[in-house]
Amino acid sequence: MRHPSAASHHKGLSDRSLALLLVLPAALLLGVFSIYPFLQAAFDSLFHLPLATRQGSFVGLANYLQVFQDARISRAFGRTLLWTASNIVVQTGLGLLIALLLNARLYGRTLARGLVLFPYMVPAIVVATVFRFTFNDITGIASYLWLKLPGVHEPIYFLSQPGSALLTVTIVNCWKYTPFIVIVLLARLQTVPRDLYEAAQIDGAGRLSLLRHVTLPWLLPVLLVALLLRTIWTVNDFDVIYLLAFGGPLDATTTLPLEIRRLAFGQQDLGLASALAVVVALGISVIALAYLWLYRRAEARLHEA
Repeated sequence: MRHPSAASHHKGLSDRSLALLLVLPAALLLGVFSIYPFLQAAFDSLFHLPLATRQGSFVGLANYLQVFQDARISRAFGRTLLWTASNIVVQTGLGLLIALLLNARLYGRTLARGLVLFPYMVPAIVVATVFRFTFNDITGIASYLWLKLPGVHEPIYFLSQPGSALLTVTIVNCWKYTPFIVIVLLARLQTVPRDLYEAAQIDGAGRLSLLRHVTLPWLLPVLLVALLLRTIWTVNDFDVIYLLAFGGPLDATTTLPLEIRRLAFGQQDLGLASALAVVVALGISVIALAYLWLYRRAEARLHEA
């Protein structure tokens, strides 16, 4: 005679079916908002497609050739590399330092942990508005304080000079998004096994040795995941850099997302904009694969230690 529990088990969903059922809503959203737009962009990139009419002619790979030959796009690519690299380096360094300080047994660290989240929670439009006033050439507090420094007689036009605009926007972006790295690393620091520190201290390790041989290897896998996300978001970042400087002056802050917008809505060439978007997406995919390869190596080393 079959056991009642076994009979009821066979009447219900299997674990595999239940898992697929739970994943289905997320898969549908991913398909609608990610996969379909990418496929549509890939299709549009094969046409000369005016935005106004969306009735163009088939040009094959001509748009991709123009992407790699256009000097303006090449300059935007260079700015994107500089923008992404500087943001990642600064955010990683500051995030690691702040996370280590907030993990130490210092007075007021609970309040500091709450305050460090503030920039990350502020909407980008608010950040851009506040800092546009801060870096205003005439009434901004940054210009006022700069001129008060000893030996300084010339103002810096933070958002009006091509030489300083990208640096200024980078500073603002790092202020807003460094807390993300802090949150991730601080959470990971809470899980470091105490016996690792004790064993290293028994072997005579000092504070720098503990940081190098225990803390950093433990943080590395999670740090690589955080860097993967921040790299993707920074390459695609549009709101902060556009709301602060609108791509200017003289295209000094025009990165690839802003260049895609210019091609689509300024030049009215949806096909060329789509080709550039596809190239950016494929480039990000390659970077993501590199990060994932480094992540697997870091995890393997951590388990071997």
